Amino acid sequence: MKETIKKMLPSKLIERIQRIKTYHSLCSAYKKEAKRFAISYAAPACTSKTQIESLLIFYVHQIEKGFSFDAYQYGRGKNALHNIALLIKELAAVDVDWRNNIVYKDAVLALGEYRHRHMAAGRDISYMTTLFPQDINAAIIESSKTKYPNISLSYADKKDNDTVPFSVLVERRHAIRSYSDKPVCRKELEQAIRLSLRTPSVCNRQPARIRIFTDIDIITQALKIQGGFGGYNMPPALMLITADLQAFMGINERNEGYVDGGLFSMSLLYSLETCGLAACPLNTMFNDLAATETRRLLHVPDNEVFVMYIAVGHFRETSRICRSQRFGLDRILMN
Repeated sequence: MKETIKKMLPSKLIERIQRIKTYHSLCSAYKKEAKRFAISYAAPACTSKTQIESLLIFYVHQIEKGFSFDAYQYGRGKNALHNIALLIKELAAVDVDWRNNIVYKDAVLALGEYRHRHMAAGRDISYMTTLFPQDINAAIIESSKTKYPNISLSYADKKDNDTVPFSVLVERRHAIRSYSDKPVCRKELEQAIRLSLRTPSVCNRQPARIRIFTDIDIITQALKIQGGFGGYNMPPALMLITADLQAFMGINERNEGYVDGGLFSMSLLYSLETCGLAACPLNTMFNDLAATETRRLLHVPDNEVFVMYIAVGHFRETSRICRSQRFGLDRILMN
């Protein structure tokens, strides 16, 4: 009976009914995912060790970014310092060995450098010292006496990027936010994109889409909406990676665009490094207004989802980078 009725109905009506059913199924699936996320994410009042560490890493990274600016901005990061102080206290409550926690140690290292730079410049940092108890301040003072780990890269060390083993290239790649004045031509970017075309995707459907922007006015407007590039000069080139939802076939693939787009983006970052170009991935986790403004500015259709931006330029002779400590295998490997 069901098949008989389907044969009697116009194909466009059947398609519309199917899309309505898919929409309701998606709403149900996303409702479950929303509940899982709402329970698990690192909210300001979180209590688990991983949540607290994640927030702490976030705010420490804000302090670290300041060290990579061309001109250091004294006094910057007061809100981050306030949150770091609160989170260290919360970490101590859930981790009996918190003083040996790598996230805490990295925080103290960054705070020590922050203190060192301000003290060397004769700046008042009472707003910082009053945030921390005596023992933490003592650790920060001790850290300020040691040399902060190298946060500079030399272009001379990257000139053979196209010939070194992949294991070396992986260690060399860092997010670079400041670039030389040399323009980036489209041909250079296309070379890196071409090297990334072998990136795997679901059933080889290849949903990744790339847009290249070199107009400084467009780049400035786009990154103003994005909001995460403050403190640096605009990059000479900006790439937007999206995923085309038309490549997918069912609600089970609703998130596949982000997976395939992310895989392609990582391949592209390594390809840019191989081609001798400096790059920095920038998130596109937009709210509705920012997404609408970005789509309008960059002519992105609704059938594509945002994956990330990549800022691109030529290396300077030396470049400052964020230290960005990485976890070891013992933290990542789950069995």
